[in-house]
Parts: sequence; C-alpha cells; structure tokens
Amino acid sequence: LVASGVTRPYGYHEGSGENIHLIETTALTSEADGLVLEVDSVGQSHPFDVSADVFRTLKYDVLRFFYHNRAGMPIEAGYAGGKKWARSAGHEKEVLTCYDGKDRYDVEWPGCDYELDVTGGWYDASDQSKYVVNGGVSVWTLLNAYERGSSGFSDGDVNIPEAGNGLNDLLDEAKYNLDYMLNMQAPEGARAAILRGDAATQGSGARPEIIDVSGMVHHKSGDEHWTKFPLMPNQNATPRALFPPSTAATLHLAAVGAQCARVFKGLDDAYADKCLTAARRAYAAAQRVPDAYSANNFAGTAPYSSADPRNEFYWAAAELYATTGEDAFSEDLETYKQGLAAWPLPGTHEISWNDTLGMAIITLARSAPDEDSKAAALAGLVQTADNYLLQTQREGYHIPINRGMWPWGSTGTLANRGLLLGTVYDLTGEDRYRDAALDMLDYILGRNPRDVSYISGHGENSVKALHHRHWAGSQYEGYPLPPPGAVSGGPNSTPPAGPVSKAIIDECHAQTCFADHVDAFELNQVAINWQAATFWLVAWADDIDRP
Repeated sequence: LVASGVTRPYGYHEGSGENIHLIETTALTSEADGLVLEVDSVGQSHPFDVSADVFRTLKYDVLRFFYHNRAGMPIEAGYAGGKKWARSAGHEKEVLTCYDGKDRYDVEWPGCDYELDVTGGWYDASDQSKYVVNGGVSVWTLLNAYERGSSGFSDGDVNIPEAGNGLNDLLDEAKYNLDYMLNMQAPEGARAAILRGDAATQGSGARPEIIDVSGMVHHKSGDEHWTKFPLMPNQNATPRALFPPSTAATLHLAAVGAQCARVFKGLDDAYADKCLTAARRAYAAAQRVPDAYSANNFAGTAPYSSADPRNEFYWAAAELYATTGEDAFSEDLETYKQGLAAWPLPGTHEISWNDTLGMAIITLARSAPDEDSKAAALAGLVQTADNYLLQTQREGYHIPINRGMWPWGSTGTLANRGLLLGTVYDLTGEDRYRDAALDMLDYILGRNPRDVSYISGHGENSVKALHHRHWAGSQYEGYPLPPPGAVSGGPNSTPPAGPVSKAIIDECHAQTCFADHVDAFELNQVAINWQAATFWLVAWADDIDRP
C-alpha cells in the first residue's frame, strides 16, 4: 500500500449521465510500475505507472503518424515500426491541373492552362487528399513545438529518413508538408476560376469567375470523387485535380511561410528566403483577392469551407510582423484587429483550421518584435486560459468544455485547448495552467466516461478500429491495424451522418457518443490537425517539471 484515502463526490455529470466521484492522487510522488487503484465496493483500476518519462515513447509514436501518412514516397518497415505498416508510395509523381468539369451542383468549371507539381505532403485523414488549410494549422503546430523548445528532436533523435541531415527532426517532418504547400501556389500570370463571396454557398446558382490568381494558393488537391474503402494509396487510381484557389488557403501559406522563414533562418537560409518570398506573394495576393471563398462544391474531397477570412488576415499579419519587424505589418495588425469578431480568443473557442486567432496571439506573445505587442498578446492568452479554467471548475472530468454538445474531432478540441494552456504555463510559470493542460491529456488517454484511450497503442484500453483507408485491419482482411500513436477524433454528439452514429445517438450523452468502429467516420477518424495538437501537448508534457 503506497497511498490511501476517500473519494470526493462530485454529483451528477451531464456529459456522461452518471454520478461521479473525484480521487486525488497527489500522494503518488515516488516512481512505481503497475500500481492499481482499488475502491471499496467498486473494483480495481487499470494498472498505471508513475515516472518522469511516462510520455516519452508516446511523443515519438504520435509524431510518427505523419511519416505513415506521407504521400509521394514509400513507407519503409524500418521507419514505420514494422513490416505490416510498410507500403509502396502513393501518388509518387503528382502533377495536376485545375478541376475541369461539373461539380456536385452541376456547375461547370473551366479548368486552367497550367500544371503544378504537388508531389508529397501528408494525406489529411482517412481519405487520400491533401488540404492547404488543415496542412497549414498542422505545420504551424509542429513548428511552434520547435519554437517553444520541445526536447528530444535533435537531428537523429527521430527515426525518419531525413535523420542525419543536420536539421532538427521536427523541422524535417514539418518541411515535408510545407514543401507541398509552397508548390500549391499559383505562378505569376496564372488565371483560374474562383468563387467570390456569397457565390461560394449558392450551390447550383454559383458562377465561377476566371481571374488573375498570381500568388494565390489552391485550397486543396486530391480525388475527384470518393474512393472505395479500404484502399492502399498506391492502388488509388481515382482522377485527381487542383481545386480552386481560396483566400483562406492563400493566407495559411502567408502565415506559415513567414513562420518558416523565422524558424529556418540560420539553419537553412536559402529555404528561409524561399518561404518568406512565398509568404509575401501570398499576403499580397490575399489582399488583392480578399473574398475567394471555398464551400462544399466538389464530391470526393472534404470541403474545409471558409467564408470569413478575418482571423486568417490577422494571423498572417502577426506571423509576418514577428518575422520581419516591418511597420507595415504592425499597422495591418491593428487594422485587422478592429474588424475581428472577438479578441482575444473567446473561452468557447480554440485553435482550429478555421479559427486561427489563437495562433496569431501565441506567436505575438512569444515573438513580437516590440514589448508592448508581446505583453498585450500574453494578457490575451491569459484571459482565454482563465476562461478555460472557469469551465474546468464546473466539469467533473476537469476539462474546459462545459457544454451539452460535443463537436466532430473533440479530441482535437481538447488538445488545442491544452496547447494554449501549456503555452500560458511556459510564459507565466503558474501551476494552475500546467495542471489544466495535463488534465486534457489525461482525458484523452483514458480518464473519461468511456474508459478508453483515444490514442492507439497507448493506455490500457486504446482504440483499435480507427476509420482509415489503409489501417482498416479490424474489419478488412489484408490490412493492418493502426500503428501506435494515431489519435481518434473522439466523442461527437452533433447530428449523426453515418450509420454507426445514428445507431447510438438516442442513447448516448455528449461525452459517451463514441464507437471504436472502422465505419464510424465522424467519431473514430484520424486527421492531421488534431494529431498535431496532441503531439504538441504530449511533447510539452514530457518536458515540464511536475511536483
């Protein structure tokens, strides 16, 4: 016996529909393996360890997800963790032109007269398409993990093909998708069709407009119609295309390109210059065409719809100002700030591919060239973090989502809130932010109403049947189970879209609307954005000092 005590009743918990008790484990300060918690008249917990490096293996497994989902190169057993996850290259040489044909509303798209070599990058989720906006937030998150000083990723620390090239391995992985984003930028003099403003949401009434798209960025590239499930990428013969440029995608490249220039300066100056040149071109293009929106016009790819780029403009200006220190970007920051719906990030929001405000404020708090901007940004982060803490106090599982409806990708919601809380802890040293961020990770790893770890291969009861086209082994012979470290989207109580969700929606509560099933695409899918946020949180947790 190493510790004992009594539970503390919390009461009825709306998120699970259960009466719950809280258990304090602050007495567990010595390292130990295989501890078990026993509660009278209830039973025993899963075994658990207490150690200083409990997240060490986890952070490398979560990062390895990105290697597994690389397009354009073979995935080798020696890097993938075993022969069962090795595969031939998918879309090994991908030179695409603009979509030419009718969209899902029978609107005719005219194509364009140029091609882009968009080989490489990360497959986004269970599909095998690639998206600039989701890639942008994911690359930013990995680069931010580097900027905060996450340890254990020096050249050669990570088992990837680029190890030994003299560059931090975390930067190598981020660069693999950043190169793809750079290649999605339209050349000078290019003309292509876009949808302006409200036209993006008009369905069959939309009318594409052909304009000069020099410097703009195509929103996505990928399949022209949904491919069968399951399917290995090298067997995917579905026609693929570039889909229309958007202001949002253009600003994602402007922001991440500027961040790249800041990070790579002094490490690879030529690449830093390339990134900054692309960022400036993209920023100017977005200012020239501020209303090229994206919507759910095309079958075969996720929409990642964007019809309000105000936060993206602010984020791009913040990254460019942090990198260059130029007054013009500082002035733009103030202009864009006046037009925002809210500042700082509201306590009901978090970082996401379509809400980039938090990334801008984090960058300014860490890297603004002037102390006033840095101090104001930190004050904004603290305000958001304190709003999260208020919600945590009223939530039985100590997580800052005090609401009845849980969203698609709720694991990513938690991880991104943990990222912000972890950043505030880094910048203030105040323990309450550290503890709240760790609560998020504990929830993801199994301290939740479903008693399931939403990260494959980690935790005593982890997900095994993720919705993924080439990790479908739970239901399809000849395919592997997911490797360790893949993050499930998690509970989702929004109106169901698929048969698995529809079967449980009337019986589940917000935090229990989950099924570990390969067909549960809106519950158990993977995606690079919540994978990146979870990686950031795990790497941060491995670094911090705990009492």
